[in-house]
Amino acid sequence: MLEPRVRLNRLEKEIAAFEKQPIETGKVLFYGSSGFTCWNEDSGNRPLEVDIPGCINHGFGSSTAEELLYYYPRAIKPWAPRALVVSIFHNDRGFGYSPEEVMVNLAKLLEWARTDFPGIKLYLCDCRPTLKFNGVQMKNNMREFRQLIEIYCSLHEDTTAIFHENCPDFWLDPADAGSFEPETLRKDIFVKDQIHFNQVGYDVYKEFMKEQLKEIL
Repeated sequence: MLEPRVRLNRLEKEIAAFEKQPIETGKVLFYGSSGFTCWNEDSGNRPLEVDIPGCINHGFGSSTAEELLYYYPRAIKPWAPRALVVSIFHNDRGFGYSPEEVMVNLAKLLEWARTDFPGIKLYLCDCRPTLKFNGVQMKNNMREFRQLIEIYCSLHEDTTAIFHENCPDFWLDPADAGSFEPETLRKDIFVKDQIHFNQVGYDVYKEFMKEQLKEIL
């Protein structure tokens, strides 16, 4: 496999930490960037594994879809999950990947999971809402990425789309859900960087994810 265009040594420490964990197979594995990574005690939040029992958190900060693919043999395969929840995108755009390139890498990742774990349930998330990334180009990219996810899921019965922006509890006015207008998001659910959730945000996220995954939890 070719190495991703992003330098790998910045992520090696996090991947090595996964490899030190006891191997628990048959769980629901969350795999993605810092929206999952910060769902832990080190970030001052209640861990995902506590919020949603039966799950494992293998998020690693600032990762891209290409890096998720590259680290699959080490971060996913040994755990033989019964379901995989994948969330990525903001970092990809920052490193210059197009929505189409992101989707190509995600499609490869999900195909590997199908091959290794027949019958696995797959969940593909759109962009997690943030206050910071609200330029016109980013909004257009988010819409395009969502459309690609919709098309992919319509062609694969084992893959379910999770659309964060449809969660009304992220918004000041629930009617704004799905609007791709970060300016109308709740401010109280984010830490100072306006990107990552605080505990209030993860309380909302927990209930949202439990509803999305209720068929397998």
